[in-house]
Amino acid sequence: MAWPATKTIISMKDTSSPDITIKATGYQWKWGYDYLQGEGQGISFYSTLATPRDQIEDYERKGTKKGEHYLVEVDNPVVVPVGKKVRIITTANDVIHAWWVPALGIKQDAIPGFVRDTWFKADNPGIYRGQCAELCGKDHGFMPIVVEVVAPDKYAAWVGDQQKKLAAAKPDPAKEWTLADLKAHGEKIYAGNCVACHQPTGMGVPGNFPALSGSKIVTGPKEDQIKIVLNGIVKDGKPTAMASFKHLSDADIAAVVTFTRNNWANKKGDMATPAEVKAQRK
Repeated sequence: MAWPATKTIISMKDTSSPDITIKATGYQWKWGYDYLQGEGQGISFYSTLATPRDQIEDYERKGTKKGEHYLVEVDNPVVVPVGKKVRIITTANDVIHAWWVPALGIKQDAIPGFVRDTWFKADNPGIYRGQCAELCGKDHGFMPIVVEVVAPDKYAAWVGDQQKKLAAAKPDPAKEWTLADLKAHGEKIYAGNCVACHQPTGMGVPGNFPALSGSKIVTGPKEDQIKIVLNGIVKDGKPTAMASFKHLSDADIAAVVTFTRNNWANKKGDMATPAEVKAQRK
């Protein structure tokens, strides 16, 4: 009994010779994916909850019905071809998360500073849903995982579309940003990265996440705010809920800083530039 069981366990843990390798990075509270090897190499995107906020907040009072895939739907699913060995490398940007898709038979912790891996092979096309399985903070229940398994020709078409999107989205280094441009772009970055803690109103969550509206940091020297967004806040040698957002581009950070300095009760009228963010990167 020991020998066949051992062979099976070794096979289950053997992540060698994959057809595709994808890095899954846990964030508070979404997943980031980077296709590192195989067809699709170079593709990167974030995957965030797609369930509308009005279904989550006061849906009974508003008369909003829950959707079919309430809290297990995302804007950008992981897409892989059917019948291929897919290696998933897991890590995290802030606290411990876990990449768990029951129907694919995989669950692997994503730990800051560590790299773990697992693998799966889907024999049938379809959509496979999972969730973060480690209690990781306020929006732990709002960072689902969706894997879409498709036929090889559809996967090739998806890869082509993603590569076109990445090329189109690549910022022009020569672009001259205006205050209006940065505010508009910053609003999108804020919605995708900051709104869960600091809220759409900029008032935060009392006792947990500080308000940005009227904040002395946000209305103070922009260099100090850029530093905090880039590096996060560490107290007594330990990271706080304000994690580093160094993974965002210089333009993204400049935009979200500009947006927060010129929204809600904040009326600074100034702008942070990508060049100023680049100068502060370590």
